[in-house]
Amino acid sequence: MEINFRYMDIYNLSGYFNGIQYVQGLFTIKIENNKIMEITSQSGEIKNGEGINALGHFASLPFTDGHTHLIFAGDRSFELPLKVKGASYAEILEQGGGILTTVKHTRDASDEELLKLVLNRLDKMAEYGTTTVEAKSGYGLTADEEIRLLKILNRANEMHEVTIVPTYCGAHALPPEKPREEYVNEVISILDEIKQKKLAVSTDVFCDRGAFTVEETKKILRASVDVGLPVKVHADELEYTGIGRIAAKEFNALSADHLLQAKRNDFQVLSNSGTVAMFMPAAPIGLFMNDRPVGWKEVNDLKIGLGTDFNPNNLVISMQTAVRLAVYLYRMNPRNAMAAATTGSYLGITGQERPLLKEGSPANLILLKGNSPEEFITRFDQNRCMKTIIAGKVFSTSEWKDSF
Repeated sequence: MEINFRYMDIYNLSGYFNGIQYVQGLFTIKIENNKIMEITSQSGEIKNGEGINALGHFASLPFTDGHTHLIFAGDRSFELPLKVKGASYAEILEQGGGILTTVKHTRDASDEELLKLVLNRLDKMAEYGTTTVEAKSGYGLTADEEIRLLKILNRANEMHEVTIVPTYCGAHALPPEKPREEYVNEVISILDEIKQKKLAVSTDVFCDRGAFTVEETKKILRASVDVGLPVKVHADELEYTGIGRIAAKEFNALSADHLLQAKRNDFQVLSNSGTVAMFMPAAPIGLFMNDRPVGWKEVNDLKIGLGTDFNPNNLVISMQTAVRLAVYLYRMNPRNAMAAATTGSYLGITGQERPLLKEGSPANLILLKGNSPEEFITRFDQNRCMKTIIAGKVFSTSEWKDSF
């Protein structure tokens, strides 16, 4: 359900987070023709009048989910007992489980089935305050299947108010039916088509134990850059390879993601290059890992983004959860976590600065229950998003679908 207001006042706000900093106080935001016309201080509580009474809430720039594997079919809950017994991600993958199980289910699913799954997932993300989401292919593992998944993502982007930023991730895993070198060449073979047809805005490679080697990754990244597609990497998650530093220094990567095994010097290289360190604090929980990024707090001017890492192995769809875990697990400053989840993630997936919540900007904002970011974050298990507003359209959270 959506309501499109030409004029709208959001009043009795406790403050607003503009994407960089939080401004405390009683405010009204005036929207006209899908733009923020004014943000004004109130002298006292307004009890009547048209618009939205946001008493007990603050406004924020909406969340950008900086890392997801949005398009897939099937279920992998059967892996949970294996993980409890101590099986690692790589061990499950080597036994034909993990990504390869999802690849089979995804290949078997029709375009319409996959499209419906994506649209339902976007519904739930918007309910929790996410309005821009990076979405990777990667569960096709053939040239034709990867192209199919990217086309479905682009179709979903045309149909839904949430903006999808598609990423080509054919180098997600090695299909068992092909030799390594043959598949690496196949991944590269469709880069020009993806660029020319504007099916994706970047290329991602999973470089780690059980996936792609550093040399294979460099070959794919070089080919992508050569056709004009920016790059990013799954970096230093399960074991240290140094690919985050390499991708930043040699390929000017948009982001290096995960970084659980990265070192202080790696973060310094990312800072120097402007590459975003994209953290997914829910990911190690799904992998039964206790690893945390270290050394990043000691690096000045490091750009940080956040993502859910939504995937069949980590069914976290709420960026509210990512923000809270960044604070509680990674000990990130709460307001820095809000910045990472809004402007930081956006920079990491687009390479561009996101317009702040300010006068003259598009009317994109969310209303979060609480009188400050800190209060919002401490309500750990609750959806605190009262309204999601995209270009002046207000969505009612009571109307969202339950299944994703």
